[in-house]
Amino acid sequence: MRTRECTPSKESARQIGSKDIENALTLGEWAVLDSWLTKVVPAPVDPQGATDLCCSDNLAACLFNILFFRTPDHPQLGTWAERAREALGSLSHASKLTLARRLMYHDTYFGRPARNALLISALRLQGVHRLRTPSLQLQWELLLALHKDSIGEYADCLDIVLKAKELANRHGIQQWSVMLRSLEVTSYLELNDLSAACRAWETPLPEKLHHGLLGTARLHQLGVRVALAKGNSAMALEHVEAALHATAQAGTPLFHALTCITATEVYLERNDHETAETLLVEAERIARTTGSAKLACLGSFARAWRALKLNALDQLDEHLRNGFGLAARHGYQNFSWWSPHVMKMLCVKALENGIEVDYVQELVTMRGLGHRSTPVNIEAWPWAVKIYSLGRFTILVNNQPASVGRKAQHKPIELLKAIISQGGRDVSEESVTSALWPDAEGDAARQAFDTTLHRLRKLLVHQQAIHLHDRRISLNPNYCWVDAWALERLISEADTTLANAASDENGTALANLSDRIHALYHGRFLGKEFNAAWAISLRERLRSRYLRHILNIGTRWQLLGNWDRAIEAYRKGLEVDDLAEQLYLNLMRCHQHLGQRSEALSVYRRCRFVLSVVLGIAPSSETESLHQRLRIDA
Repeated sequence: MRTRECTPSKESARQIGSKDIENALTLGEWAVLDSWLTKVVPAPVDPQGATDLCCSDNLAACLFNILFFRTPDHPQLGTWAERAREALGSLSHASKLTLARRLMYHDTYFGRPARNALLISALRLQGVHRLRTPSLQLQWELLLALHKDSIGEYADCLDIVLKAKELANRHGIQQWSVMLRSLEVTSYLELNDLSAACRAWETPLPEKLHHGLLGTARLHQLGVRVALAKGNSAMALEHVEAALHATAQAGTPLFHALTCITATEVYLERNDHETAETLLVEAERIARTTGSAKLACLGSFARAWRALKLNALDQLDEHLRNGFGLAARHGYQNFSWWSPHVMKMLCVKALENGIEVDYVQELVTMRGLGHRSTPVNIEAWPWAVKIYSLGRFTILVNNQPASVGRKAQHKPIELLKAIISQGGRDVSEESVTSALWPDAEGDAARQAFDTTLHRLRKLLVHQQAIHLHDRRISLNPNYCWVDAWALERLISEADTTLANAASDENGTALANLSDRIHALYHGRFLGKEFNAAWAISLRERLRSRYLRHILNIGTRWQLLGNWDRAIEAYRKGLEVDDLAEQLYLNLMRCHQHLGQRSEALSVYRRCRFVLSVVLGIAPSSETESLHQRLRIDA
């Protein structure tokens, strides 16, 4: 929203005081202050010139409040914000705490959220946390809760909110009920406790509480989040339309833009892409005119989510880079009104594409996104435990090599190998004990199993990494990543992409999947030296699937005329299995097509030698026929 270009006449103008501002905030109708806004707010270098406009006990706080809520695109907003910050120490405690909340909003919207912690530290030094007046105590707790919310520490935020609610109820203080309700419901949702969030949301607010337009909008935004969490997009739509109406009527551009972005998710959920685009364009316009880093960041995330919903993968990468780049640069740790489901999917795609990996990993860990259903194919996800079993056996705990201690951990590691070999989920105790302790019976076998499992849990550090239920053992897929699982998932994705070639005409998606598959497969399951009979089945299945993928993708590259890619694929396959004659044959054909006769003949000679020495057989008639044609073409 642009600054109103009107200058009050001497007859109509009157001074504005802090009560006018608080009344505007209570009602949520900031447009009523337009009569005091001129085209250029009095220059901060000459504050005396502004006294005709404001009779507040603090001019800086007065003008900062007006500009932040009503005209955040004003070029002098930042300067007045700094003057207000400097004046904090001279204000009454009530005014100080009120202004501190708005400075926190300002710093978050304009890309300096780290200053919130400094602000709270400064207030502590001034002794604000030791105030005993119930109203002031409540404002202090509210400030702390807002800070915890801004950095995504929801368990701490919830503790503070519940304490503040008890204080408010005991002393009959109602004016911050909506903000406390918002923080409580949001915390429960982020902590994945939908039932508690619903109970908090449905609890009646005080009857005589005046919500104001912004309070009304906040409640409807909460309704959106609860409805989406319950899968009720129709109810979410009703709430979001009411929230949009309230923020538009209130005349607060920053909060209206945030509501537009919230609404975008709802309309995308309902496949109304036209309305979603209109709202997103409006939010982006406000982000540009105000210079809000937060809105620009959230707008990029909304664009990325839209691209993902439309399968516009060519646009997705750009929006992810913009969004996570802004978030990392400005130190954002949380995103208002953004669902964990959406953020998790965007984090997954960012890690798949190597975008701001360190920042995204930290965000996932800090917000607990990894404790929900997690994609096993994302190696870069911040897994608590990572297990590499292809070509070697390595365990990483919290991204560091597992500490085995001075005493060898052979049996616990062998137990882990056996669990993975048998699928990793719902593996019966009997099958494991028969594999690892074939000579033990009854109680002896069970005692050996229990003791080894205890040692394995200590080795993996995270107790949640392994489940034992009804004497069936599982690795927890929300905590443990196994390269063998990731390999099979990626090969399945590649098979799907190959079967729907029209959706990937130039092979871009297939190339990405294939590169990740090659990066995972370092050789035989559990390495060449490990030859336990119970590992053979999975070893052969993984080897077979990998080689079949090589043949399938090589054929696809040949059809696309990408001969270099095909040659690279077949060579990688031969590194895994130099007895696979079909790989030699296809590789010879690729070199033949490129006119590389000597390379094709060299491949034939290698094929004939390996088959003869290892298997004692000659190449097939098809391979010999191609060899003869190559010789004749000479």
